[in-house]
Amino acid sequence: MKKILSSLLLIASLSYAVDFACIDSQKIITQSKYVAKAQEEFRALMDKYQKELTERQKKIEQLRKELQQGVLSESAKKKKEQEIQKLEREMRELQLEAQENLNKKKDELEEKLFTRVQTIVSDIAKKRNLKAVVDCGTMIYYSPEVDITSEVLKELDASQ
Repeated sequence: MKKILSSLLLIASLSYAVDFACIDSQKIITQSKYVAKAQEEFRALMDKYQKELTERQKKIEQLRKELQQGVLSESAKKKKEQEIQKLEREMRELQLEAQENLNKKKDELEEKLFTRVQTIVSDIAKKRNLKAVVDCGTMIYYSPEVDITSEVLKELDASQ
């Protein structure tokens, strides 16, 4: 009786093992060309804002130097001070705009990646008749045969 029960449990566990797979999300993030392209797009936007902010900061510093030279009339000093205040206000507004736009872009890129990976994983799961796909990082142990990360990476990078 014990042998029959053990055999049934073994068959049931083997059957269950075939019904799931896992993906290594960290590996996807670090090795995918699709992700690298998205990160490059994000960095380009970040660099654009950084360049604009640096240019404005330099302009403010230049105006402050001109003020410190002390060769300006009172009306010219007042005009420079107003220009500095205007540039500082514009710079703060640009910083807020940059932060907002960068957050939006980050969320957009992450959502796009998540949706794409989810679609790929779903397609693979349907082809293999899998009941579930989990993140390999949450598992204590898994056999390399259940890891479909390389297949997901291949599909993801082909979809650029």
